[in-house]
Amino acid sequence: MKIKILLLALFLFISNIIFSQIQEKKITGVTINSQKVKDSIIVKTDNTFFLLGTLNDYMGRKWVAKGEVFDRYYPFEKPLMKFVDSIVKKEFKTVLIEKDNCFNSEEMAKKMNSFYVENDLIDSLFTTKEKKASFLLGTYYRYGEKVNENIYKIQIANSHKHIEIHQILISLGCKNIYYKRLQNIPIQNIIYFESNDLIKAYFETIESEKEKLFDSRLKSFRSVKLSKEEYLKEKSKQNKNIIEIFENK
Repeated sequence: MKIKILLLALFLFISNIIFSQIQEKKITGVTINSQKVKDSIIVKTDNTFFLLGTLNDYMGRKWVAKGEVFDRYYPFEKPLMKFVDSIVKKEFKTVLIEKDNCFNSEEMAKKMNSFYVENDLIDSLFTTKEKKASFLLGTYYRYGEKVNENIYKIQIANSHKHIEIHQILISLGCKNIYYKRLQNIPIQNIIYFESNDLIKAYFETIESEKEKLFDSRLKSFRSVKLSKEEYLKEKSKQNKNIIEIFENK
């Protein structure tokens, strides 16, 4: 039993579920009245901005600025790769070449790189609510998780992308956003936010794919013999800290 508890703690550490080293910052956004009625929301995804949101920006984007690498992935992200590949084939009529856990395509790499100056995303290209929500959906798919029915988390390592996420959340009407920075190696930028109906409607479209990605990630830690139920139970305990912050706002 003691060994199992130690393994659980190790897995959660690897997963960056750490709260004791964190400083908090609250950011207040604005309310968009037209988003209050969930049933009237039409979810329309801009696939270019969705893919942009999924990109691995670890250490920035300029590492591939002159190449044909569309993106790189961890071995457990095969479900993500399959889903991304299906979108590119269907929407862009382009073939992604897989090599060494990367997808290569000169056309798609050029398209994605056009959104960056060095390592920074170009803010002026996010011109519509649809583009912003689609980008947020992509980041949530790869880097996010659901804390409870109203609170979500997106965690990005060594990337400037969290800045764009902050700005988009505010512009889409999120009233309560908390930013946390873990001074680990690598540095972790974590954004917790209380969602609204618009963002929820977008996120609901990807939940089944996120489940596949989560299962694959959990299975990849074969040395840590945890059941999915055990992991979720422990994570729920950790999430209490965040839920309390929002309840006491």
